[in-house]
This record gives sequence, C-alpha cells and structure tokens, in this order.
Amino acid sequence: MVELMIVMGLSLMLLMAVYNLFIKSYDIYKYSEDEINAQNSSRIILEWLKTDIRAAVFPDGLVGDKFIIQDPIKVGDREVGGSRIRFAKFNGIDKDGKPIIEKIMYIFDQSNGKVKRANWSGKWEQANNTVENERVIYSLSSLPDKTNGSYLFFNTFYTDTDREGFKGRLFVFVGLRAMYGNTHSKHELKMNMVVGPRFITSKDREPFWNLNPMSKLKVEEFNK
Repeated sequence: MVELMIVMGLSLMLLMAVYNLFIKSYDIYKYSEDEINAQNSSRIILEWLKTDIRAAVFPDGLVGDKFIIQDPIKVGDREVGGSRIRFAKFNGIDKDGKPIIEKIMYIFDQSNGKVKRANWSGKWEQANNTVENERVIYSLSSLPDKTNGSYLFFNTFYTDTDREGFKGRLFVFVGLRAMYGNTHSKHELKMNMVVGPRFITSKDREPFWNLNPMSKLKVEEFNK
C-alpha cells in the first residue's frame, strides 16, 4: 500500500510538471501569435494610410487645409493630434477626361481600439461630421470592448516655411500603438510614420508646381 501511494504521488508530481510545461508552452505560443497579429495589423493599417495619403489632392482656391483632423486624442496628459482624418483622394480619370475624386476618412474608435475606413460628403470644413460606407480594417487591441491602451492619431506639419510665412511642403504624421495580450502577458507595439501627398498645388512650395495637373481641380467639385 505504501509503495502504491508513493507511485501515485510521483505520478501526480510528474503529471503536474507536464501540465505546467504545457501551460507555459501555450502562453509562449499565444504571446508569439499575438505579437505576429499586432505586427500584421499595424503594418497593414499603415500601408492603407500611406497609399491613400500619397494620393491626396487639394485644389487651388479652397479655404482650409488639405487634411481635416478631428476628435482630439491624448497620449498621457498631452494632446497629440486627432483620431480622425479627412481628405480627398485622386482615383484616376473618367471616360470624359475628368479626375475621379474620392472623399476618404480614417477613424480610430477610442472606445474599442478598432480602425475604420469610410467615405464622407458635403462641404470641406472642420465641422463636417458625415460618415458613409464605414467598415473596420483591423483592431489595435486584443480586447473586444476597449482600447487596452492602444491608439492611432494623426497630425500635420509643414517643412521649409519661409520668413514671410509662406508654407512649404505638407506632411502627415501618424502615431500608432497596438496593445495585445492579457493581464498576465501584456505587450505593445509602437510604430510612427511620416508621409506626404504625391500631388501638390501652389499651397505647397515645390519646384514646377504649376505643371501639376491636380491644381486644375475645381473647388466646387470638393463641396458636393
């Protein structure tokens, strides 16, 4: 009986060791899977943004900025930009030789960490809050109902502004943090990107801007 109890105790200890090894192996696998998913979703989001922002257009004579930044967002105690960006994208030429313009917006949902791409309509102004054809691209949080500390924000800046205040080339700064894992193994991925529109106008101080066909866009087309 004593020998049987010893064997059973050793077997139980061996079983517990195997179980703990399995749990640790699963945690490592889950951590690696979360890390891969975070990198994949973050890079895809930035690729979508880079492609669309590079194709952004802005006609001469339109009052305002090429990009409309909305919904201020804070990282820590500092306001760093907005979680929503609106702009217009050049989508080629139609059969009549006129430019095809798509009004695009990206939204970071500050309640659940999801990144959405949508369209908008109406006037080019800061107060415009129209949202059309909204769809989720990816989530920057492994939790379904909150951000878990993740963020995506947008801001704009100019380079080479001269003494007279003439603004130089416009760029968009994108800040991203993806938060994955759980309370036991929580990790983050940070990525930043600076991208400028491919198409320029007289508002961007660049050589030969007047050869840019996008400067021929009519303001009225942007306010439909």
